[in-house]
Amino acid sequence: MKFTLELPIRKPRAEVWKAFDNVENMKKWQPTLIKFENVSGTPGQPGAVSNLIYAEGKREFVLVEKITYRAEPDQFDGVYENDFADNVIKNFFIATSENETLWKMENEFKFKTFIMKIMGPLMKKNFVIRTEKDMARFKELVESL
Repeated sequence: MKFTLELPIRKPRAEVWKAFDNVENMKKWQPTLIKFENVSGTPGQPGAVSNLIYAEGKREFVLVEKITYRAEPDQFDGVYENDFADNVIKNFFIATSENETLWKMENEFKFKTFIMKIMGPLMKKNFVIRTEKDMARFKELVESL
């Protein structure tokens, strides 16, 4: 299952990148993230592996983040894995003017279990809405800096 989202941010690309690249900011725009644990490598750099621990309601779950590509300040890619799916994300930061950046995010979910292969595509709207909300929170954070 694939989808692409775009969001203009009223800040220069360098400022958007700096905010995106700051691990401490993740909890500000991903409110269910409770802990970031570096497993290996340098966080944010290709080859780095980290555990992202989320709490939603009474359950906690872990996404294993693997950074696959980084070209500052243009692109940041990673794979986010759990038992049910791998989510390949490509983030592009495009300077549209001196003081505005377009954040383009390409998502591809590769479902692993039989039930998710059936249910995942049916829940696409939920995945899109959740991603849009995270992106909007990031935009709000960056534009307030």
